[in-house]
Amino acid sequence: MENPTNLLEYLKSKTQVDVDSLDIRVSVELGPFVDCTSNQADAYTELLNPRHADLLKKTAALANEIKAHYHSVNFEELAMELSMLSLAIPISPKITGAILVMVNPLYSYSTPKIVENAQRLYRLCQFLEPNFDLSRIIIKIPSTWEGLQACRKLKGLGVKTLATTLFSLEQAVLAAEAGCIYISPFLNELKATFDPSYHDPKPIFDIIVEAQRYYEQHSCSTRVKACAAVDVEQILKLAGVHAFTAPADQLRELSTMEESAAKVAQRSLFSKEMASERTNGHTNGDVTNGDVTNGNTNGVTNGPTSGTMEKLSFIDDEAKFRLAFARADEGRAQLKTAQVR
Repeated sequence: MENPTNLLEYLKSKTQVDVDSLDIRVSVELGPFVDCTSNQADAYTELLNPRHADLLKKTAALANEIKAHYHSVNFEELAMELSMLSLAIPISPKITGAILVMVNPLYSYSTPKIVENAQRLYRLCQFLEPNFDLSRIIIKIPSTWEGLQACRKLKGLGVKTLATTLFSLEQAVLAAEAGCIYISPFLNELKATFDPSYHDPKPIFDIIVEAQRYYEQHSCSTRVKACAAVDVEQILKLAGVHAFTAPADQLRELSTMEESAAKVAQRSLFSKEMASERTNGHTNGDVTNGDVTNGNTNGVTNGPTSGTMEKLSFIDDEAKFRLAFARADEGRAQLKTAQVR
């Protein structure tokens, strides 16, 4: 009989596990992790802790000191960015990969503002820690057309990006073309993250599996960093995804659970994907010119299926992307993405 295995350690053996928390104590307690992800909501929640009172005073003073050099941003936003980075930078020695911080989501539909914000975050990082290795910071950018075009520009400027709030294969294709290091498909819509009483009726398990298969089939360097599970069972179903970032409570719960590795593997969609490819070679879920042969016309399949996926391109065709994105998941992908603001 197989001995039970710790589920956090099991997950780490199958997937890059990242910590979605700016509380450094989580990385110390449950690590090591690879990356540390964050956003404005994470930073706000962490900064409410009274132990950060001195940090807030310091970053407010710094924001006032350097405000004259940043005419396009108000004091409050600048102070928030300094505070967010001041929480993230000290975590970098506790992880093996990168810290990830997000541009202001209010800029989701402005390419120039996103580019400016990302470059400012790089400069502020250097201001706070002159010796910080900038190859270890990745900027999270919403997966709108404007956001992904900003990623394209930022790649040319040497700024690493992650495409966040992603809900469709179309966005995943465009993110890879734009040169993103990662995409972060949200398993559940953003509303489910902030409202415990709300349950997304259609988590995007299929999109996450298909995006990873698409990248691997077409040798894309972009990797899938899934997020926004509502419970640990959803995370375990995605064991085998390139990376998963999870909040402290879910990581802590996984660290206390044990189960047979064979039983856990049976629940993974990626284990089923590999088994399907070995036995069938392909199925009727092949993607052709943005459509699928099983009658679904939104550019993705109705569920995780194996098969050869035709290479798509949207990077230089805004109209083509907007039409395909509007149709994705009968319009739900677009509505879910819009919640980022």
